[in-house]
Amino acid sequence: MTTWDMTFRALPGIGLIQRGADLAAVIAGAAEADRFTLASGDVIVVAQKIVSKAEGRVVNLADVVPTQRALRLGERTGRDPRLCQLYLDESAAIIDVNGRHVVTVDRRGLHGTGAGVDMSNIGPRADGWAVLLPEEPDQSARTIRDGIRERTGATVAVIVSDSFGSPFREGAIGAAIGIAGIRHLEEPDDDKDLFDNASKPVMNRVDEIAAAASILMGQTAAGRPVIIGRGLPYTCDEHSSLTKLLAPTTMPDTDYDLRADA
Repeated sequence: MTTWDMTFRALPGIGLIQRGADLAAVIAGAAEADRFTLASGDVIVVAQKIVSKAEGRVVNLADVVPTQRALRLGERTGRDPRLCQLYLDESAAIIDVNGRHVVTVDRRGLHGTGAGVDMSNIGPRADGWAVLLPEEPDQSARTIRDGIRERTGATVAVIVSDSFGSPFREGAIGAAIGIAGIRHLEEPDDDKDLFDNASKPVMNRVDEIAAAASILMGQTAAGRPVIIGRGLPYTCDEHSSLTKLLAPTTMPDTDYDLRADA
């Protein structure tokens, strides 16, 4: 069913998240302080960064010892070898190296750069802190969803989002990395186009929503890591998983060759 009005609201008052934070409690408290009542059918889009912080997925480069392969990757890219070691640790495979960009398939099967390792919005860069993706983003989304239902009675959907680039387009776009309570695809049955032709469009609804929410989140000092979507057409799925969205990946027999003469 199509709705003609959809809204996205950046929830204020989230603040800096510390390890061990109960994100459902933080979100519910921020909504109450904003006099905003969460309702069943809402979609809560949560930035990966605060999920990772709450789950303790934060590493200091001072504690990272680079291997020879990380040293070679650092030479190839001009990046800190300790950061390159995190790329290697978090990756199932290195697909390519393009200048400073390290193209990876991470351990969750996500294609991107640097296996999602990020040093922004975690502290002064000189302090050497880096954030890793959540270990199990779907479980992270389910935990938030269950907590919101327990605290507010609202049955919502939750999307954990991050920014991803494409080898075929410049720039990054918000994308889902973990989902709960929302089907990954919309596949209507028996639809017809304007000329009464049978039509079955398959739409990636979770990435569409994550991309729209990303506009409000911002990418630098905006401080808006939680977006509430209301009136969004989607199919509820109690057994949803982002892994169902990922296309089968043909992994290389070996990782990208980082020998000096490669």
